[in-house]
Amino acid sequence: MNTTENVTTNSATTITIVDAPEVSFAPDDEAGDLLLNFYRALGWNGSDFIDPRKIRTTKEVFDRLYNQIYERCPDPVGVGMFMVNKGPGTEDYILPGKVHLLEGWISPSDPEGSDEDGGNTHAA
Repeated sequence: MNTTENVTTNSATTITIVDAPEVSFAPDDEAGDLLLNFYRALGWNGSDFIDPRKIRTTKEVFDRLYNQIYERCPDPVGVGMFMVNKGPGTEDYILPGKVHLLEGWISPSDPEGSDEDGGNTHAA
């Protein structure tokens, strides 16, 4: 069961707490697609910008994602650097199996909605 909860931290940053989704690869997925599947399961629409610094979870969830990516691409340094730059961060205070989404974890790819295709912008 997925739970959602809004909380105000000591720094007054609003966060949403959700259960960490279980994600897997589709047969034709590349190693990095696992993180895209993870972020989609958290609520990302696939086109808005993601700020992975504002997605926090436990070391166990991070390690599970790392291990799944490593199985697809057995390069520990490459996977490690990828996860440091694109993966969620970890915090010791987060309850097991949870993900904290800090305010601003996603932002519109076109905040003005002024593109030529009526606001349907896709991230590169």
